Amino acid sequence: MTTPSRPAARPVDWIAVRRRMAAAIEQTEALLEAAQRDTDAHDEQPPRSAWDAFAGESAEQSVGLVTFMLSDRRFALEIRYVCEIVSKARVSPLPGMPSHACGVYDLRGQLLPVFDLCGLLDLPQGAGAASDWAIVCGHAQPEFLILSETAPEILALPLEEIGAAEPGQGDKAWHCATTETGTVVLDGHLLLNDPQFFLDDEQIIASDEMERTDIHESPISE
Repeated sequence: MTTPSRPAARPVDWIAVRRRMAAAIEQTEALLEAAQRDTDAHDEQPPRSAWDAFAGESAEQSVGLVTFMLSDRRFALEIRYVCEIVSKARVSPLPGMPSHACGVYDLRGQLLPVFDLCGLLDLPQGAGAASDWAIVCGHAQPEFLILSETAPEILALPLEEIGAAEPGQGDKAWHCATTETGTVVLDGHLLLNDPQFFLDDEQIIASDEMERTDIHESPISE
């Protein structure tokens, strides 16, 4: 009895792989450059809201967005308010933080607070939902992170596919637009200036030192 031979493994076309990677990088850089140009224009004459910026553009243009998932709902931020995306974010929980604050994240030596928007947006916390991804939010520099249940996506949508959201109260005032697919676009300008995301740096450092002490110091026996 002879053992049937397996078909030869198909060789990987590394040239095609590199070509696709280069195209993806080029597309991402183009979106980031467009966002930077929008940011410069925003600094010269800041709009009253994110929707004002959308409505003031030509209908032939598009808007760069970073989408993320919370409680099985899709939200988005303008790419101008996103510094980077991190995976497998190791969040260090700290005592004494608000309920929507999960802890801090060490971004290349800078301790940044991490927030879960579910509670602030009145969304149920999915059972067993893992938040391995986080978005680093900021305008001129990284300011804080928000969690996402799945890998965030970068996309460009034509302005004609984005409409103004209905005005809301409280945290629903962050809702500045909605897409044809139901994605809620949050007003990054309001988000970055909301006092709920301002934590005392001394409190973060003191809490971090307290946690380190609890871990490394042995209890003193009498």
